Amino acid sequence: MAAAFTVELDPTPGRRQGEEQFLLHRDGATERLVLHDYAAVYSVPGLYEEVVQNQLQCASPATVAEAAVEAATSLGLGPAQLRVFDLGAGNGVVGEELRARGATVVVGADGIPEARDAAHRDRPGLYDHYLVGERLDGAEVTRLVTEERLNALVAAGAVGEGHVPVDALDELWSTFPSGSVLALTLKDGNLDDHDVSDVEAMVAARSDTTTVVHRRFRHRLSMAGDELHYVVLAATKA
Repeated sequence: MAAAFTVELDPTPGRRQGEEQFLLHRDGATERLVLHDYAAVYSVPGLYEEVVQNQLQCASPATVAEAAVEAATSLGLGPAQLRVFDLGAGNGVVGEELRARGATVVVGADGIPEARDAAHRDRPGLYDHYLVGERLDGAEVTRLVTEERLNALVAAGAVGEGHVPVDALDELWSTFPSGSVLALTLKDGNLDDHDVSDVEAMVAARSDTTTVVHRRFRHRLSMAGDELHYVVLAATKA
């Protein structure tokens, strides 16, 4: 079935990722949306996938899923042995990539309820639990990690500037047991961006965590047609 909308990207050069806009044409009307207004974007089924995955060719979901599997392999674990907490889960694109590789995706989390609602709408049954909040309740996370036997924390583009703070990531990672996997994609932009170095410093400060994957890759295209590069980082806990 054809989508009930069409999309026209705004190629204005020089915009940061959080400033990119596009036109949404549907029902005889046109609406201008900011790409990072996720509440509005998730409200339209299929819109996020059309803009980000199809037109902007986003590789982060597949890349972070592959990195999680690679890190698991270094521990002698197969994909089917991964029980995942998907941080910044959105409407489930990353979770779907993980499940396609054999992992069990148990928990999703995002800062806005619209993401949770879209995940349940678009990918029903993918998540057994979906937490909402800018900063998650530590006791609840600890309970889920223990009761659900979680051993993987995965986040695609969800950590760093304007998203989950690195200290909050550190707190989350502390709840995971020995033999767990951490897999992230991180913005690798200009000198004003510190996402990669901040997470590297977090990992280096932990005696229980070892980096096993660290690669730069093309995250996606900008709406102006430029290549945007991120770093995929995966680590294991001793």
